[in-house]
Amino acid sequence: MADKNKTKMARQIVGYARLNFHMGMRQGKNLAVLLCMGCFLFYYLGGIREYLAVSRQTTGVQELFLTVMNTQYTAMTVWAGYLLVICDIPYSEKGIYPYLIRTSRKKWLLGQIFYLLLISVSYFIYICLVLAAVIFPYISVCYSWTSAFVKMLNAPWRCGIENNLSFTFSLIKHNSQQIVVGRQFVLCLFASWMLGMLTMAIHMLWKNGPGILVGAVALACDYLVTAVLDAIVGLRYFSPLTLSRISALSTSVNDRFNPSFSYACLFLGGLFVVSLSISIWKLRRYEYGR
Repeated sequence: MADKNKTKMARQIVGYARLNFHMGMRQGKNLAVLLCMGCFLFYYLGGIREYLAVSRQTTGVQELFLTVMNTQYTAMTVWAGYLLVICDIPYSEKGIYPYLIRTSRKKWLLGQIFYLLLISVSYFIYICLVLAAVIFPYISVCYSWTSAFVKMLNAPWRCGIENNLSFTFSLIKHNSQQIVVGRQFVLCLFASWMLGMLTMAIHMLWKNGPGILVGAVALACDYLVTAVLDAIVGLRYFSPLTLSRISALSTSVNDRFNPSFSYACLFLGGLFVVSLSISIWKLRRYEYGR
């Protein structure tokens, strides 16, 4: 009986997540954002594609992902796209009451959380697929740093790449590719899940409030901390999107000025817990229809 109840509960949670996917994909805004993001990456990374084609070298999609998520201009664009996709969460569900009668508000909330995780993973998989298309067929599947990647970081002008690529070279020198790439993906998932949960919490408190405001504040903080007030290193400890870039974190145990990877995960996880607590507190009095 207990196993049947757990299975039923899991199906109901997945059902809410699937409903959100259907509602999100019906929004022309989300499809337009994904299309524009693909076009932007193709245009901005055109120099890399041309260099690989001329030199007959290969690079990894994961290496390109590191570059995109650690170069401020491209990282802010990718995050802006994600925030536009999730800024309406929770979606207006006018026919939700028949579902609630058969389930519960708790399962509805769990479904929203599960959906946020799925949409975060799906968004960054989409980014990686676009990056793969950008450099196809010059894709490497090796698990060590490729020579083309190192050359493009050290001397992009010699490779004919006009756009600036930003990445902390000491990370490549002292860490394996698997560690750096794995940590970057973890930071992206933590940050995206947190931003989605915070946006949802704000909407549950202020139903018709601008959900995009959460992302605008996060992007503004990142720009101020990394471009305007970059000399004040301590501010990096409190900027969520800055903490989502592994190049902004400490590169070794001797680096005591920049935040550590563990701190970044704890900070982003803490913001998620705070946002979740707000949603739980508001859940009983939340009105689903708009």
